[in-house]
Amino acid sequence: MSNKRPNKEAMVRVPETLRRVKNIIGVFSAKGGVGKSEISLNLALSLADKGYAVGLLDADIYGPSQPVLLKASSEEIDVKDNKLLIPLNKKGIKFVSMGLIARDQKPVIWRGPMVSGAVMQLMSQTDWQELDYLIIDTPPGTGDVQLTLLQRLPLNGALVVTTPQEVSTSDTRKGIEMIKRLELPILGLIENMSFFQPSDSKKKYFIFGKGGGQNLAKEYGLELLSEIPLLEKKEFVILYEL
Repeated sequence: MSNKRPNKEAMVRVPETLRRVKNIIGVFSAKGGVGKSEISLNLALSLADKGYAVGLLDADIYGPSQPVLLKASSEEIDVKDNKLLIPLNKKGIKFVSMGLIARDQKPVIWRGPMVSGAVMQLMSQTDWQELDYLIIDTPPGTGDVQLTLLQRLPLNGALVVTTPQEVSTSDTRKGIEMIKRLELPILGLIENMSFFQPSDSKKKYFIFGKGGGQNLAKEYGLELLSEIPLLEKKEFVILYEL
């Protein structure tokens, strides 16, 4: 992984808690429901499996998914004497989410600036210690939170997640344009729900269309890192090829 992008404004604002984090990768999707959170988790797990020290920040304040995916919804985050949050250690990764703090099941009804502030607080007030990789599971869209992350953090790069259908790739274009405009390197594109293949057959069914991710990658000169199929049974698939 290359050094952090040369953004002087972002570097000035690097919180002390992130100065020992070697690489920060944002996982983005302009469309909700494409499986970005599952891919963020699988990426973190695969890196940890390779022996790297990995952290995972669930930056989706309105709809945090990682506590459910990691079966940690009932667990609590401890706070150190210096007021820093101690991340949970789940499956070999350090993990923080608003879902571990606001646990009363009530919706978070905040405007954009408050949400952006909450994300930055989670980033800066967590005792990450030394990490090889910090994976940020960003909320879907191209709004305040995404701009805050892109402008105020020394991200190394972005992974973009889409699904094959046009309604997804159309929004994904907007996300790619936002990331490119803010000069963050895009490490690659991942197409989720690419096809369905029954366990007793070699035939592939392209339920949501075919070639959406490939066409998008070609259009922007990006690498299509993976085409992930739908599964018969809900389970995690570690993306070792990433």
